[in-house]
Amino acid sequence: MGHIIAVSGPIGSGKTTLAGGIAAVLGNASILHYDSYERASRQAPNDVIRWISEGADFNAFVLPDLVSDLSALKRGISITDPLSGETTRAEDYIIFEMPLGREHRHTSPLIDLLVWIDIPPDVALARKMREYTEGFLTGGHGRHGLEWLKRYLDTYPAMIRPIMEILHERVRPGADIIIDGRDDPRTQADRAAKEITRLLGSDRH
Repeated sequence: MGHIIAVSGPIGSGKTTLAGGIAAVLGNASILHYDSYERASRQAPNDVIRWISEGADFNAFVLPDLVSDLSALKRGISITDPLSGETTRAEDYIIFEMPLGREHRHTSPLIDLLVWIDIPPDVALARKMREYTEGFLTGGHGRHGLEWLKRYLDTYPAMIRPIMEILHERVRPGADIIIDGRDDPRTQADRAAKEITRLLGSDRH
């Protein structure tokens, strides 16, 4: 059976980078992305803001395909990523990039350890802006990217920042490992992998 290691953190905290870094350090690991299954980010901003005002119920996202695939990987069965179409191999470690952590009751029973990236909101925002600025400088985003960036900044006060606060309030307390998101990516990955190995101990297959 594989160990499911969830990686959570605020928007812009570097979850994808850390998930990849942990997988590289641990070896015999594959990565599963929550974003390959969820549809909330495709909703109109007003719908997301309404969801926040109504209590931000994480469990409204049922996602049966995610639960099925995560369960299969834990049992040692490889799956096909629904977004990329690529095979996600069943390995000793499944690094699960999952912003909702253990607060999503449908996937929570499958998570063995939760890693939380602690990062101040202003640093997370700066990193997101840097990511897109680099895209503009290399010509990779164009006008579409600039429009996306404007929408991101327009919705930051009423949508992005409140979601970050909700995640910090609800998800962080359930973390087994807390990583300082201000550290460089290699340091983060090394520390997380060391703690994962220590906590799992003899459970490693």
